[in-house]
Amino acid sequence: MLRRISTIIAAAAMLVLSALPVSAATMSSSTHKLSFPSLHGVDAWGSYTKTGTKVRVSVCAGVAVHGLFAVGAVTLASNANNSKSSKFGAVAIGYKQASCVAENLLYTNHLRVYTFIGTSTGKIAAQSKTMTIY
Repeated sequence: MLRRISTIIAAAAMLVLSALPVSAATMSSSTHKLSFPSLHGVDAWGSYTKTGTKVRVSVCAGVAVHGLFAVGAVTLASNANNSKSSKFGAVAIGYKQASCVAENLLYTNHLRVYTFIGTSTGKIAAQSKTMTIY
């Protein structure tokens, strides 16, 4: 009888302890919209969800005017002292075309974004200023 009670108490304690991190993670994370710096002919939008260990980022880019070969929207995530970083982005080729990508980023201290226009030869014709999200 005593063994059953201790087993039930231990199982209940394990259940409670295993449920705490999940509830804490879902309460602290919420989705935020990304705003990108403007650049003529570039439509860029996205969102991010920040948790304790990673940032889930979704980025989209679209060509808004005739005469542009390609446009892109880039996110740059870095650690606290900016010694390590990772970047990724979406590139759209052709008028009224759009492209979206999503990625989990490991560096969560800083998030920056920028947009660019690309040429058919693979060069960057114009780039916006980098905007700091956080």
